[in-house]
Amino acid sequence: MKLHIIMALMICILLAAHSLGMETTIVYSGSVVPLDQQAVDVNGIWSVSLNDTMITAAINQTGREITGSCRSDAWSGVISGMVSGDQMNMAVAALQGDFLISIYMSGKVAGEVVNGEFVRTDSSGISDSGSFIARRVSSDTSGYASSKRVVINRTEYRVSGPVSGILGMNQI
Repeated sequence: MKLHIIMALMICILLAAHSLGMETTIVYSGSVVPLDQQAVDVNGIWSVSLNDTMITAAINQTGREITGSCRSDAWSGVISGMVSGDQMNMAVAALQGDFLISIYMSGKVAGEVVNGEFVRTDSSGISDSGSFIARRVSSDTSGYASSKRVVINRTEYRVSGPVSGILGMNQI
C-alpha cells in the first residue's frame, strides 16, 4: 500500500480508539514529513548545470509550491514543482524549434546550492539523465517577467522574457 493510505488508516484507527476512551500507541519506522514543516526557501534566480546545458531559472515560491520560468541558449520554458523540507522536485516544459523538451529534476537544497538528479526527454525521442547542480545567484526575481501566452497560427505557447508587438496577423 502507498504511504498516504497507510497513514490515513492509522489516523482513523487512532481517532476511533480515542473516541472509545482507549489509549493507543503506533510505532512506525518510516519517515513522515509533518504538514506544518517549513520548506526551505528556493525563491530567486538560479544557475543550473545539466550535463552540457546551462539554464537560468527564475523561481517563485508560495509555501511548498514553486513556479517560474527558465531559459537556456536554445530555448525558454516554464517551471512547476514542490519543495518539502530540504527536498526540491520540479518539472520544466520548453519548446526548442519543433520539439517539446521535458526535464524532471529532484535534489537536496543546502543553503544556496541544490544537488540532485535529472531526466530530460524531447518529443523526438532523445533522452538523457545525470546529476545536476544549481546555485542561487540572486534572491530577487523582480527583474524577470513571468511566462506569457503567445498564439501563433492558432497554436498557444508560453514564453518567458519580454514579448510585445505583432507577428504577421497574430497578436502577441
